[in-house]
Amino acid sequence: MAEEKTQKAATPATIGRQELSRRIAKQAKLSQKQAAEVLEATLDSIREALQNGDEVRLVGFGSFKVRQSAARKGVNPRDRKPIEVPAKERVRFFPGKDLSEAVIKEK
Repeated sequence: MAEEKTQKAATPATIGRQELSRRIAKQAKLSQKQAAEVLEATLDSIREALQNGDEVRLVGFGSFKVRQSAARKGVNPRDRKPIEVPAKERVRFFPGKDLSEAVIKEK
């Protein structure tokens, strides 16, 4: 039985929008609906800023940036033929020092 608990603890949980808004509601003492609206407004604001080419920097948490990836050669996994992967813009997240340290300390 102890072995089962160890296996479950080793598998990280996935937290979605609903659970995240529930946690926000609890910490900020808001209703579930208000917390969901705050979360959606936050995500929309981040998305809009990135679409405009801005960097979103949340001190202590991390930064979201749009970066240009270079064109490269790849391999199609179905037929193993070489393909050209075009250059494109990608969103990157760079964790802040506080977030990095918090995650390391918990393990």
